[in-house]
Amino acid sequence: MSRIAAYMRISVVERHENLLEETINSQRKIIERYIQEQEDLKNSILEEFVDEGYSGNSISRPGLDRLIEKIKKQQVDCIIVKDMSRFMRNYIEMGNYLENIFPFMGVRFIAINDGYDSKTEVQNGTSIDIQFKNLINDYYCRELSVKMKSTLHSAYNKGKYITGYPSYGYMKDPNDYTKIIPDPETADNVRYMFQLALENKSLMDIAKVLNREGIITPGRKRSKDVGYDLYNSRTKKDISKSLWSHSMIRRILINETYVGTFVFNKSTKTKLDGGKSTNNKKAEWKKIHNHHEAIVSQDDYDKVQLLLNARYRNGFKKRQEYSVPSILLGVVKCQKCGYALSIINNSDIKPLLYCKSCRSNSLKSRFVDIRIVEKEIVDILRTKFDIKNEDKLELEKEKDKLVKLNQRLSDKKLSYFEDYKLEKIDREAFKRIKDNIQMDIDSNNERISEIEDIVKKTSGIKQYNNETVKKYISAIYLSDKGIERIEYN
Repeated sequence: MSRIAAYMRISVVERHENLLEETINSQRKIIERYIQEQEDLKNSILEEFVDEGYSGNSISRPGLDRLIEKIKKQQVDCIIVKDMSRFMRNYIEMGNYLENIFPFMGVRFIAINDGYDSKTEVQNGTSIDIQFKNLINDYYCRELSVKMKSTLHSAYNKGKYITGYPSYGYMKDPNDYTKIIPDPETADNVRYMFQLALENKSLMDIAKVLNREGIITPGRKRSKDVGYDLYNSRTKKDISKSLWSHSMIRRILINETYVGTFVFNKSTKTKLDGGKSTNNKKAEWKKIHNHHEAIVSQDDYDKVQLLLNARYRNGFKKRQEYSVPSILLGVVKCQKCGYALSIINNSDIKPLLYCKSCRSNSLKSRFVDIRIVEKEIVDILRTKFDIKNEDKLELEKEKDKLVKLNQRLSDKKLSYFEDYKLEKIDREAFKRIKDNIQMDIDSNNERISEIEDIVKKTSGIKQYNNETVKKYISAIYLSDKGIERIEYN
């Protein structure tokens, strides 16, 4: 069964202007209708990859990055987009994908509105009309980028809220898409968080209360409103979107939006071709006070900031002194929920792994000393992927013997072929002897490939660090008992 990746994208301008003709849902309908009309596609497995608010000239986008990773792992057979500009406007990069990357990886590419299907395309996107169209898309994107930047800054200074999906607790005004108003479904949740903070509850305690009472998270609210999950590339597990964490609470409690202030110019794009944004200094931020209806009073907001700053000075900075870098960061996960584990240090300076997700849901969340797990993983890597020099030499000797043996067998097969031509043996005898010799050669070749694979995989580990661990291991699942299972790359 074919595995189809449907890629959809809308730009910053399209998102801000709320263009009805170009939305994620409109692209989804076009792609789904096309698939149902194609006999060879309609029974395929479909997976969606979405980027909202990203330029087509950027070659690094969350949804696209996730799709490329799937392609590298050969988990995609076909990519379908509404048109080529949805996938990429960069002329050189688009040409590289069409001419080289997709054909090499055996991936079929379909751009519906462009009438392009690599399965029936003879020139793999090198025809003049396709190249010209990609060039126009590239030029259009660069021209648009300059105009868009000027337009956005002008709109921000006029107080127009065109920063996409509003902060949790707010919604776009149905009568004016450039304004925001309190969301009747979630505004009280924000007030509740500030109330709990003023009662001197910790961030983690507030998260536990919200989880216990089943209060909807920002991720869940957004998925519910727009019909799809913009951030589905961040984690494989659904748990991260359904549970509150202390970091989520903190982001809300320090957000000035809730006192009616519009804050913008917090970051700047450094490159036209999709470079990463750089955060501006707070002195460069621009603010418009009394911009929209406040959810919490300025007095309550200020009191909460004092509480948070006091906790930071007395608690967080002190814990930072005991932070220990680990070779397992980004790899260790909770066996129970699949959430990435973090490191916490107790008063004995003993670094422990714990699960923020389970902790936020009042479940047992602490695990073994991370140093114990590190030692076990190093031992596993050393045993599984590293061999001693003397063992490597023995394998190389075995390989050389097999190569020489195959050469002798090939010469032997040629000798029998000459006997057959001289009619010293009949055809049936020659065929039987030839097949037996070939079986021996094939068997030797399998062993040669096996040796080469072993040597390739088990040599070259010069240092056991985080990069080394990620090279060989994709995930380590832990419980309070220790390592439960390991997923290798």
